[in-house]
This record gives sequence, C-alpha cells and structure tokens, in this order.
Amino acid sequence: MSDRLTVLVVDDNLADILLLEEVFGDHAEAVDLVTFRSGPDVLSYLRDPSCQLPDVLLLDWSMPAMNGQEVLESLRAEPHLQSLPVMVLSGHPLEVPGTAACLIKQASLEGLMASVEGLIGEVQSWRDGAQTASSGGLEFTES
Repeated sequence: MSDRLTVLVVDDNLADILLLEEVFGDHAEAVDLVTFRSGPDVLSYLRDPSCQLPDVLLLDWSMPAMNGQEVLESLRAEPHLQSLPVMVLSGHPLEVPGTAACLIKQASLEGLMASVEGLIGEVQSWRDGAQTASSGGLEFTES
C-alpha cells in the first residue's frame, strides 16, 4: 500500500472542484486527487475492475440527475464498494447514516484549507487503523 492517500471528489459545481483542486494541491506530495462532475461518472470509475479503490470519496449531496443519496445507495448495494469511506460535501451540516462525516463547503479559502488538513489527518488515521470511521465521527464546520 502506498503512503499517498487517494481522494475522489464528485461535485457538479466546477468552481467547488477547482477550489478543492487548489487546496489539495498544497498537499500534492501526500494526496492524489481525482475529480468527477456527476454520480454516474464516479460510479462508472469505481465499478471498473482495474480501479484501485480510493481512501475516501467526498460526495456532493446536492447534484442534479443523480444526487448524493442515490450515489451512496448505489455504492452500498455493491459488495466491493460497501466499505468505501464516504464523506458528504454540503453547504450545511448533515448527518447521513453510512457516511464517515460531513465536510462543510467553506466560504473562505482559509476555512477550506483547515478542513482539508483535518480531513487528510483523519483519513490517514483511519488507514493506519488508529480509529474507525463511524457516522457522525467527524464534522468540519465553516469558519
């Protein structure tokens, strides 16, 4: 297993993706970021037998066509994707059963940077076995 973390992001808002790419770019030595603009796109990627599963999926909850709830239900219906850690991306706090946490979309770059740093530490901790992901176990709020 690589020491690098792999984070998938699915968000229909290009501005949010670009902002996340910028912030995760500050952690390029430790994190590989892969982005998608829709639920069907990320599901297609994850269903590919050659796909290496990521350490975490950041899932926008409010998307057209296929929303976050529908993506999550699809993930949990497939045996090889059931245990994939999912964090909800939302403009407001949400507690969603079957997800590890909620990452609040930040109004400021500084707030988002702090949230991403916390997320990276938490995911590394999960992967290292120091703790388990559980619903409501982590929430990043807007600063």
